[in-house]
Amino acid sequence: MKSAFRVFLSYLLCDWLATAGTIIVTTSAVVFLTLAFESFSNPYYGILVFLILPGLFVFGLVLIPLGVWRCSRRIGGVSNIPEAQITGTKAIRLFGLIALLTVVNVAILSAASYQSVKYMDSNQFCGTTCHTVMSPQHTAYQDSPHARVDCVSCHIGPGAEWFVQYKLSGLAQVFAVTFNTYHKPLPAAIRSLRPSQDTCEQCHWPQKFISDKLRIVKRYDEDEKNTEKTTVLLMHIGTRIHKAHVGRNIEYVSSEPARQEIPWVSVDGVEYKAGEPVGEKRRMDCIDCHNRPTHAFETPGPAVDKALESGELDRSIPFVKRDALLALNGKKPIDGAPVAVKRIFARNIWPRMDITWGAYPNNIGHDAFPGCFRCHDDNHKNASGKSISQDCSTCHELLAVGEESPEILKQLGIATGEKK
Repeated sequence: MKSAFRVFLSYLLCDWLATAGTIIVTTSAVVFLTLAFESFSNPYYGILVFLILPGLFVFGLVLIPLGVWRCSRRIGGVSNIPEAQITGTKAIRLFGLIALLTVVNVAILSAASYQSVKYMDSNQFCGTTCHTVMSPQHTAYQDSPHARVDCVSCHIGPGAEWFVQYKLSGLAQVFAVTFNTYHKPLPAAIRSLRPSQDTCEQCHWPQKFISDKLRIVKRYDEDEKNTEKTTVLLMHIGTRIHKAHVGRNIEYVSSEPARQEIPWVSVDGVEYKAGEPVGEKRRMDCIDCHNRPTHAFETPGPAVDKALESGELDRSIPFVKRDALLALNGKKPIDGAPVAVKRIFARNIWPRMDITWGAYPNNIGHDAFPGCFRCHDDNHKNASGKSISQDCSTCHELLAVGEESPEILKQLGIATGEKK
């Protein structure tokens, strides 16, 4: 084996490329195996360990045969390399050594590939590696109902086909980030998303959608006492909303990329028009209404109301609602605002990415954005003149509207305002 080792070593030392390749392979392999199973809080360590080091390892492996080939051309053939007597027992030992090293290399590459894919699928990589670009989305994700759901579960889903497709599209995004050619703000990823039945319905089972739901909405006036007003809605989620939309053949045409203007709708073959159907045509999907289930950005009023309801913002401070809105809308210095107001601002306003209030419309409901009213506006009519209704009672019953102490909550035994 000693002779075989000398023969193999002579190959590695016969040209500087082969020698450099050997050094690169050995060094990157040792460092990778040392760090591969460590946990890192800094995402750039992950890039070094799981992307750069495996790349160097492969690069070194390519250099070794290239160097041997250069050497053989220079001295008139592989058999003329000093100590390279590859016959008989020495040849068997030499090829055995090469086979052993090949197995080791394959094992290292397999581990590197597995760990690299695992790292690129991690929330840390998706949200913090390209921190300037993805920080707004990652911040919203951490404050969402899906904060414990992995990014890839929604953005890729199961199956190798979509995994490959998304990783290839990710290359274009890497170039955009590298050369600073990405859009500000980043457009919502609505065109590239898989159908909801492939992703959302891995957890949300359409046949088991809940029935009606009582919703209690608290709002606060901008007066000295920050007076609390309560609206109580009986939402017909399962009996009407989902029943009217899920499992039916609904198509629509959007006249602009954000899909906020919908001039044409088809429901089970019946067309409803509110204008000329010029633009993208697509089949209605869950994500057309639930378009911000995770990366949801707030508007000032509801964000302040939420902070007041949770106690994060002290309601006992006179005019705190009014002053918070003035600060969030730039009419008072944000530096002098309470910490809770600064947090709201930091979560939703990102000047470097041109993200301000209303940059990302939320289509659930019809409060700050058109939402339901994109179609349910009484203007979309079919050939017989029937319109898509805007009747409030279609989706919900108003049990109390802006009352300080709703009687309905007392009757239900939840007069304290606790949600059920």
